[in-house]
Amino acid sequence: MDEKKVVTPVQPYLRLDAEDYKEILNKRMGISSFYEFQVKDPAQSCFKAVPDGSTDLIFGIGEKNVKVLIGGTVLKAKNWDFDDGRYYFGARFLPGKCVLPKDLSIQDIVNNDVEIDQNDYGAGLTDRIAEAEDVGQRAQILMTYLSEHQKGSCRDGAHTLEEYMRQRIYATKGNITIGMLSRETGYSECYIRRIFKQIHGISPKEFERFIRFQAFLNEITAAPGETDNEETALNCGYYDQSHMLKDFRAFAGTTPEKYKKRIQKKENSHGIIKN
Repeated sequence: MDEKKVVTPVQPYLRLDAEDYKEILNKRMGISSFYEFQVKDPAQSCFKAVPDGSTDLIFGIGEKNVKVLIGGTVLKAKNWDFDDGRYYFGARFLPGKCVLPKDLSIQDIVNNDVEIDQNDYGAGLTDRIAEAEDVGQRAQILMTYLSEHQKGSCRDGAHTLEEYMRQRIYATKGNITIGMLSRETGYSECYIRRIFKQIHGISPKEFERFIRFQAFLNEITAAPGETDNEETALNCGYYDQSHMLKDFRAFAGTTPEKYKKRIQKKENSHGIIKN
């Protein structure tokens, strides 16, 4: 099944607060975006992560070594710590598309960052990424690796079912029940929950909440001074504004109005928020 709808996963506080932040939108090889930033000051080494249903692969390049981390979606707003004195290059996989190292499951990394061996994604890959000149070159190196790694791979029935469910969740703005998915696919509710969690590490219901939140976040980030919270909430699949506010406070750690003021202040002073 071709991708018909995607809610682009974003980590807004990284965009807002990280030094020298740059991002390349991608949408190929299952990757949403590549990004880079630096951490020079220990006082500015902690950011806030928000639920996005996706997985991040991050290379922390230091003078003496490279630290490789992989982390799944958080379940609510949570601190995201980085070592100071490193340049970071990251790739954000689209939901359901991450390529994990051998012996690591998606359940291991949900709400968690796991440090992995430099060679877990292939001998020499980390060194090539560290030696590249910029985010564009690093992105190309990783894309080449993923292209070669995925050659000859075939999709099984579980992944075909998962992709159908994910597309239906996107199409309904996170408002399709497990019962409806069961009737449409012909599989039991228990089975489709198990398959979805096996691939995403979270339940379909949790994923639906994250998708609605991310859709709303994308809208107000793109036009913070123009969006009406209630209308935008309804357009993004929420029943009403109070439904959205409950999730937004839990997932963003603030209110939509305070978040929009931060976006506007950053745009007006530095013009940093851009894709």
